[in-house]
Amino acid sequence: MDNAVKSRAYSVDVLKGLIIIAIVFLHIIFSTHDDAGSPGIPIQAMYLGLMAFFLLSGYFYRPDRGFVSNMKKRVNQLFIALAVCSVILPILLYAWLAVLGQAQGLDDYILALQWGFGMNEVFMPLGSPKVYPLCGSAVGYYFLWAMLIAFIILYALADHIVKDNKRLAVTIIALLIIAALIAEFGRYRLPFFAELAPLAAAFMFAGAGLAKFGLVEKIEEFSWKDGRYWLPLVASLAIAAVMLFIFPPGINFDILILGQYGGLSTFPYFIESICMFVVFLYLCNLLSKIPGLVILLTECGKHTLGILLYHGFVASFIMAVICPLTDQSWFPADLTLMQRLPIAFATLIICYVICRFGPVLIGKIKAKKDKGSPESS
Repeated sequence: MDNAVKSRAYSVDVLKGLIIIAIVFLHIIFSTHDDAGSPGIPIQAMYLGLMAFFLLSGYFYRPDRGFVSNMKKRVNQLFIALAVCSVILPILLYAWLAVLGQAQGLDDYILALQWGFGMNEVFMPLGSPKVYPLCGSAVGYYFLWAMLIAFIILYALADHIVKDNKRLAVTIIALLIIAALIAEFGRYRLPFFAELAPLAAAFMFAGAGLAKFGLVEKIEEFSWKDGRYWLPLVASLAIAAVMLFIFPPGINFDILILGQYGGLSTFPYFIESICMFVVFLYLCNLLSKIPGLVILLTECGKHTLGILLYHGFVASFIMAVICPLTDQSWFPADLTLMQRLPIAFATLIICYVICRFGPVLIGKIKAKKDKGSPESS
């Protein structure tokens, strides 16, 4: 593997690591009864990084593999992970809450199953008052369901669309119009969070379009001493800065509050996200030159899915010891910033350890079991 390929892999993993670390800290520090409230432009701009996962999914789409083959891989990766985290983690957290005297009965576990499988509050207005399962910690489940359904749209259409720029542009615009109409007139929760899929798919197709121009590769190939290297960054940063102040993005993708202008905010939100994606790529390309930091970010980036799924569970596990969990928010609102910060650090470390060493441990246990079975004799 040559240095350019290594650098690109580092750069993308660094980006994923940076975003997932930001997500963990933003969720744990800002998620209270009123969610993140009005955090200001810097936090809103950082939140747009969440869309980078959709963009990267489209960026690394490979044509001509077939719908069934592509979906089989994604179902194995996403649905099985969601199923495990929807069934097993709530049992573990329920048992822990029972030890602490906070368990609320079987109904709480059933509600956690509904959250995990995307069947909570179906056909209810988006943004209506929620009842959170204490043992559920369903942070991020909506995002993965949106990704799974968006993959269905991508893989069904991409081979017929991506190679033609006009078809690609029309498809993206059509998906954005659908997303805008849903955000404006159809703001109801659909099964499996399907209302989020058109916007997610639009980002995936945009990522596939950026791949045609080799965005990541070009950022990696140019020398920072070359003036051409900085032009896309300066342009993207300038556009993003102006639009962020004129059209402040929302931080509630899960309920399609994308800005101050209802469904119309879908379009500036889309442009802002792509501009910030370019900015984040440049930032991560520079960060990939710092040896110690690149190791930390890259390692987290390799375990994005696991950290996203586990961090709510781990944080709730820790917080329950300090403060009783509430069914009105993801995490207790009574914890101070100084209490939340160490919990965020501990959560990130524990999630990484689980993701990094859990599969290895399970593999060793399985190998030992297979070795001791009668069939191996």
